[in-house]
Amino acid sequence: MPVEQEQPDVAYFGQITFGTGTPQNFDIQFDTGSGDLFVFGKDCDSPACDDKPKYDSDLDTSFSLIEGKDFSVEYADGTEVNGDSAKTTIVIAGISVETQEFGVADEVSDDFEHPYVGIMGMAFSETSENEQITPITNLINNNQLDNPQFSFMLGRDADQSPSELTIGGSNPDRYHADTLTFTHLIDNNGGAWEIPIDNCVVNGEELNLEGRTGIIDTGSTRIILPPDDADTFYSEIPTAIDNGDGSYALPCDEQHEVSLVFGGKTWNIDPRDFTVEIDEDDCIGSVVYADTGSDTEWHIGSAFLKNVYTIFDQGNRQVGFAELA
Repeated sequence: MPVEQEQPDVAYFGQITFGTGTPQNFDIQFDTGSGDLFVFGKDCDSPACDDKPKYDSDLDTSFSLIEGKDFSVEYADGTEVNGDSAKTTIVIAGISVETQEFGVADEVSDDFEHPYVGIMGMAFSETSENEQITPITNLINNNQLDNPQFSFMLGRDADQSPSELTIGGSNPDRYHADTLTFTHLIDNNGGAWEIPIDNCVVNGEELNLEGRTGIIDTGSTRIILPPDDADTFYSEIPTAIDNGDGSYALPCDEQHEVSLVFGGKTWNIDPRDFTVEIDEDDCIGSVVYADTGSDTEWHIGSAFLKNVYTIFDQGNRQVGFAELA
């Protein structure tokens, strides 16, 4: 199915249909870094919901409220969403998921300013803060998919390249099959798409940090490192200056070669995806720092994922990268 983006390359979303009777279509972000599904509900009076499409349960013949179960989720960026838990039929990429649990949001953080009106978590169900079973897991459990996988191609605004989600396998027209390399999830993954990172290379210098893992996160724009690792990373770029806010300033006219190594294969990041202009003549590196929950855990967002075709193989608990066709 086609995927849209919040420009430039900030977030990726697509249309999901909620309900039967009068089907309601909403733009929902696809987030492999979380495990909950929600949509703005008609009773949401938060500023974030102003002038936005909202789900109306009165129009939905499949709607059932889950009595006594509130919905609440908080994301890594601090966004909070609250509401009721319910079930209905949803349709994604032409595939119907019956009795899918979701949150009907009536309260959303003010900073949720996006072109989409909900988020679909695509990590494993263990990551759900509301004990939901994810739509992908439901499809797998119901034997509705050819393969227990889904795949993303994330486009780049500068190239006007398309974005695409394939559920139930991958689209062989979009990648070079002979370059496809799978890496198994780490054992203690907590339901995340977390794989070992072999190495990171900055302008030809290998960082050789031991025991690092990466959560493959379509819901993140940047590549997020623990502060000490970011310090090590930017020590290879003499012109980088720590802004003190999680980002490093870079001269806009510099190009840097950054690569990540997974499964023994080196994947290069387009220099345009690394040096990001946030204001006129004001640039930062797309590698940023924050408390990731562990000194060794990195979050690998679209700054990297735009450069590869990614297969999320839920059945075999592995992530595959391939060169784009």
